[in-house]
Amino acid sequence: MRKPKLGFITISCPEVVEDQNKTGDDWGTENNLKIIVKELEKNNLELIRVNKVITRFYQLFEVEKKFHIEDVDAIFIYISTWNWADQVTQFIRNMRKPVIVYAINDSRVWSIGGLGATKGGFDEIGIDSRLIYGNIKDGNIIKKIVSYSKASMAKNILRKSRYGAIGGQAIGILTGIVDANQWLRDFGILTGFLDQYTLVVEGEKIPLEEIRDCYNKIKEEYRAVPEFNDVFEKSIRIYLALEKIIKQEHYDFIGVKCMFDLSDNYCSACLAQSRLANRDYVSACIGDCNSALSAYILSLLKDENEPIFTTDVNLASRENNTITLVDDGAAPSKLTLDPKKEAELHFQPKLECKASGICTKLFAKPGKVTLIRFSRVNSKYICHLTKGESIAVSDREKEEIMNESGFPMWPHALVKIDGSIDKFVENLRSEYIHMTYGSLKNEIKDFCEIFNIDLIED
Repeated sequence: MRKPKLGFITISCPEVVEDQNKTGDDWGTENNLKIIVKELEKNNLELIRVNKVITRFYQLFEVEKKFHIEDVDAIFIYISTWNWADQVTQFIRNMRKPVIVYAINDSRVWSIGGLGATKGGFDEIGIDSRLIYGNIKDGNIIKKIVSYSKASMAKNILRKSRYGAIGGQAIGILTGIVDANQWLRDFGILTGFLDQYTLVVEGEKIPLEEIRDCYNKIKEEYRAVPEFNDVFEKSIRIYLALEKIIKQEHYDFIGVKCMFDLSDNYCSACLAQSRLANRDYVSACIGDCNSALSAYILSLLKDENEPIFTTDVNLASRENNTITLVDDGAAPSKLTLDPKKEAELHFQPKLECKASGICTKLFAKPGKVTLIRFSRVNSKYICHLTKGESIAVSDREKEEIMNESGFPMWPHALVKIDGSIDKFVENLRSEYIHMTYGSLKNEIKDFCEIFNIDLIED
């Protein structure tokens, strides 16, 4: 994942700059600027800098051009001292980008007055902004900046994204039906539609030698893999066909209906979706568009080294405040600490998949986790946020948990949540939840604020 890209400008007023030029006293502006830039770049932010201090409105016209050409994710305004708030307000109004207004807590530069005047100007005409004041070296300050920058980056990526809806509605899931016009209006996402039969047609074109090469590579990555047969061959064909279609159609994320026409008449897409997830590509089961959207947003905000688990909620336990998560066949093997020792592939049971397929068996590694789900209430998006910890259990306990679900050949996780189990259940609007490792509460909150989405926490 790329770094968030911030358009960085320093704002002052002409009188201060002129006085500094006469006296040679920069009021600490230059020194403060160096400290701020260093801290931002140290925290994995790419700065598109305007090197001169901006004091006149006409100087901002060139800045506007530069930031549009660079396609910055957000604008970072460093209020170095007093400034003319009307000029900055006009500039931000025309840019239509998320904006961070920052001032350092230095009494000599009087920047808090400029900060308040600028924020007040924004509020006068209805411009949302993130106001941050304090020492840039303060860990909480930098976290706020990084969080808002990542959320702004996600917004910028979404507006150029394309979703592939492969197949229609599955098993009566109302939450899975994409409203392409709403996505274009709310997020800027384009939607393309494709029939599932295209996967079969494209898959059957692939030479058997290429299929066998793929099988041999897969064998090297897991603890156990079934023998190569017709089911495994078809599963690989679906995977390679999906890879081709994704590239050909320029899909940034997809949903595949699968059940029951593909899964009953050819094979399931579980192997394909597990393989795609291993390289952080989002592919939602049963064509659930809101699963795809939730996981895709999570993929833009998470640590690039961590996996995403799109999973059914199998059980919620009040006794120990845990939820058992089980997906019916698909998961990235990097959910484990060592896939070669902890992840297996099996033939998919034929209960909901008459043609079978290849599913992934594993138990998710321990660690702090963030879980989300975007859903609609009266056609308006809301976000359900849950925090917790994926629990480490013994091998014996893993087998017990996996057998208890009735499907020990599927991927599992046991998560102790921080909030209330009752609230968690009340907030569920799907069988699916979407999990990744790390604490992303601030990023999710900032994302929802930018998009005016109500956030619901357990």
